[in-house]
Amino acid sequence: MLLLVGGLVVAGGLGLAVAVRSSGPDTGGRAVAETTSAPASATTPGSVASTSPGSASPSLTGSTSSSPRPARPPLLTPDGHWWGVDSSGPITSAALANVQGWYRGATPQFWGRYVSGDYGVSRAELAFARSRGIYVYLIVNDQNCSQCDGIDICGHDLTAAQARADAREAIRAAEQVGVGRGAVLYKDIEQISSCRKEPSAEYLLAWYHTLRETDWRTGFYGNVYQQNYDFPRAYCAAVARDPQFTADVVLDMNQPEPRLGAPRGTTGPHNAPRFRPTVPSCAPRTATKIWQYGESIDPDNYTDIDQAVPDAPGMLAPDGAITGT
Repeated sequence: MLLLVGGLVVAGGLGLAVAVRSSGPDTGGRAVAETTSAPASATTPGSVASTSPGSASPSLTGSTSSSPRPARPPLLTPDGHWWGVDSSGPITSAALANVQGWYRGATPQFWGRYVSGDYGVSRAELAFARSRGIYVYLIVNDQNCSQCDGIDICGHDLTAAQARADAREAIRAAEQVGVGRGAVLYKDIEQISSCRKEPSAEYLLAWYHTLRETDWRTGFYGNVYQQNYDFPRAYCAAVARDPQFTADVVLDMNQPEPRLGAPRGTTGPHNAPRFRPTVPSCAPRTATKIWQYGESIDPDNYTDIDQAVPDAPGMLAPDGAITGT
């Protein structure tokens, strides 16, 4: 994966560090928004899928948003998937205008944001997304980090105790911004160049069991550039140990990336590729719900681009419901 930091590019997902970031968690290749340089407001209303399976669940309390926009036909790719973006930076009118300017006027159906850490989502962002009819999915940052302060930080994705602590902190952060149980928390698992045998199957299973016991849902954002990478190996080991893991866990994949570094105005939902992410060899066909198929490598582009299956569970819907619950 590639991370934009102050106009520099850091390779993360392939484990190739080409620049140094100063501090903070690995952002998983998601573009960091420099919101002060974008237009001040967005003009295109968001699209809301009228076919969403979301039902009654806890609303985002404490927000100051106006009423959600009426449901509109979903924004679909040529093969019928939802189209959206993800970012490290906040969801704001400037960031939305940047998306619309870069991706040929498209307003995303959904937006991926970090729920904790230096880039954690706020109640105000969630309220803004709801007011624009944008669904939100939540990512949990990886404590391992590629080239933080000039070194690879490893050793955080190994033990069951680490996983339980990470999962509880993610739940706490989600509850702090008003997210209800039933949402999917996608744990970011990066392939760091010097971090070997991470994650372990023990880590993935403990993360999953901790969330399951508290009625949250487990997702993993992982790199399967090669099947011998640590994430697919650990995932398949976890599948072999716990059949329920296979049935419950959903995936957000980041390979391949046919729209990596797509220039302004050249891509968007109209010409998105068919939904064909690379997944662990043992993963069920239906496990992958989101595919990050393109990344920003330009400091003027704030977001990476995604596709999602229309029934993707655990997203925060504009009406306050959580999809699939």
